[in-house]
Amino acid sequence: MRRLVRAAVLIAALAGSTLAAAAEPVFPNGGSVGLEPPDGMTPIAGVAGFEDRAAKAAIVVVEVPHGDFDSIVKTFNRETLQKQGVTIETQREIALPDGGRGLMLYGYQSVGAVAVKKWIMLAGGKDQTALVTAQLPEESASRYPDTAIEAALATVVFRAPPTQEEMLARLPFTFQSLEGYRVLRVLGTSAVLLVKGEAAAPEEGRPIFIAGMVPGEIGENERESLAKRAIASVPGVRDLRVERGGPLRIGGQQGIEIVANAVDQQTGKPMKVVQWLRFGRANYIRMVGVLPADDFTRDFDNLRALRDGLEPR
Repeated sequence: MRRLVRAAVLIAALAGSTLAAAAEPVFPNGGSVGLEPPDGMTPIAGVAGFEDRAAKAAIVVVEVPHGDFDSIVKTFNRETLQKQGVTIETQREIALPDGGRGLMLYGYQSVGAVAVKKWIMLAGGKDQTALVTAQLPEESASRYPDTAIEAALATVVFRAPPTQEEMLARLPFTFQSLEGYRVLRVLGTSAVLLVKGEAAAPEEGRPIFIAGMVPGEIGENERESLAKRAIASVPGVRDLRVERGGPLRIGGQQGIEIVANAVDQQTGKPMKVVQWLRFGRANYIRMVGVLPADDFTRDFDNLRALRDGLEPR
């Protein structure tokens, strides 16, 4: 799951209005977890969360794939969180509006020389689990008192996840075929994370494909350096070494392909990373495949089919 969370960070990089005290839950980024944000916080574009930039305050929601509340809650102990720099002062269980359960922890986290107020809540619905975190500096406590933050977290509710077709409809491009992959997550309206295989099995260790449209015209003399910088930023892998690369045409447009070797950051297993950039007049499309090295020969054709079947709307 960690590699998929980091991949989500990548597609967020590819990727309202001020809310008064909301009478209805807001589902940020079109996800299946919603809450009533505190007055003054607005949705974060392309991210499941809310923020007040001026106050440096934010609430972020992470949906946990195949999450089980009772199993995960066992890892929420003060000693484990202390190792991550989070000091917990209080914790309590709460009942959520739709019948779900929540475990809310409150304390602070040291960020360099600064300590920020922090809330961590594990929320469990009938078939879904989410991690909701809120943080803000002490100087913003008068704007967002503890009671306001905790009241917002207590409004967390779940809804049925969007269908695959609904998620794909948000994107500025289409796929001719998903080639045995399925949509795991769409961020904003510009990027998607696909994983190979059916939903019943855990995603970890399976091939993934990420595609996102990025605005901006890239000059020919800038494209190679952009491609090299981009592949170096692929999360979840380390010791990345470019094996081959060069220009090619994708969908009738100029593009660049890079194939690299790497190792999984957590397991140390050999991995393959392939990246394609497809350049248009006012934007470019970045496509990344990450898969175990042993699967590369078998799955590379599927990745290329995904690449060739992707078309802007």
